[in-house]
Amino acid sequence: MLAFKRGFIMLCNDRTESECLERNLFGDLAKRFQELDEIQTGDIGLLLNINRDELIGIFRACSPAQLHIEPDAWKGKFAAQVCVEPVGELHRVTDAAYILKKAGVGTRLASSGALVPQFPVHGRDTIENILAYFNQKD
Repeated sequence: MLAFKRGFIMLCNDRTESECLERNLFGDLAKRFQELDEIQTGDIGLLLNINRDELIGIFRACSPAQLHIEPDAWKGKFAAQVCVEPVGELHRVTDAAYILKKAGVGTRLASSGALVPQFPVHGRDTIENILAYFNQKD
């Protein structure tokens, strides 16, 4: 069983996914930093590719959310960043919007038309409900 207090879901798309995975870094716009401020070292993270409606994970935060951990990542566009490390083998789960809804995660419609989590940080019970779809063992 994974030991964690809360979890977070951050977004990527087909253009940004590989950089997230290569750098072990998740990013968001600087203006959304306050929403990420709750993320702490040890929290469980998932990456949501909004182009493919796919959850990628499981990751553990290696740092709290900070501004400009790697200033050149994504050409500086996503300054609010969290360093992560994979937990075990990388898994991908499709039908993310359905899984999030089933787990009780509120969603909003992004400008791209994709359903995305209303808030990036979620409690342990919600994240455990999502992790059940990964069939992950540690």
